[in-house]
Amino acid sequence: MKYYLLIPAGIFPYVLLISLYCLFSETLTPLFLIGVLFLLFLVAFICNAVFVSLSMVQKWNAKGIALANMVVKLIQIPAYLAIFVLGVLFFISIFTYVFSIFFILYDAAAILLTGLIGVAAVIRAHAEGRATDAFAVINGILQFIFCVDVVSSIVVYVRARKK
Repeated sequence: MKYYLLIPAGIFPYVLLISLYCLFSETLTPLFLIGVLFLLFLVAFICNAVFVSLSMVQKWNAKGIALANMVVKLIQIPAYLAIFVLGVLFFISIFTYVFSIFFILYDAAAILLTGLIGVAAVIRAHAEGRATDAFAVINGILQFIFCVDVVSSIVVYVRARKK
């Protein structure tokens, strides 16, 4: 039940792709789409904050949190690949390069959301004695760096599942 809180963060990059489809098919207005994306960010941020808070207060096990973090990040890879390809294509034209800048900002917001989950996993792994201080600090920072965050989430999961 607690992992349902991570669904908004997991679908966050995919909603951008759906919004682009709606924008180019002229289904919805750009201002409305930006509002929807911002609202989803707020919902995802609140859900992640609740998830992180509960994981600390109730002392959830690091393995479960690390697995959830890893799964969320791995699920987002296809969306990130599509956003990257579209961003490169949009950057080619002077008329659409603004989309590329928006994609970078949107990706940063998505990394912030999943990074919070990763930090919770690292903190719990450290609290359970499964991670050293240096490991916790380095991997806590790596959770917020694009592409490296996926590798770090796998490393944290491997470390958290060790007894």
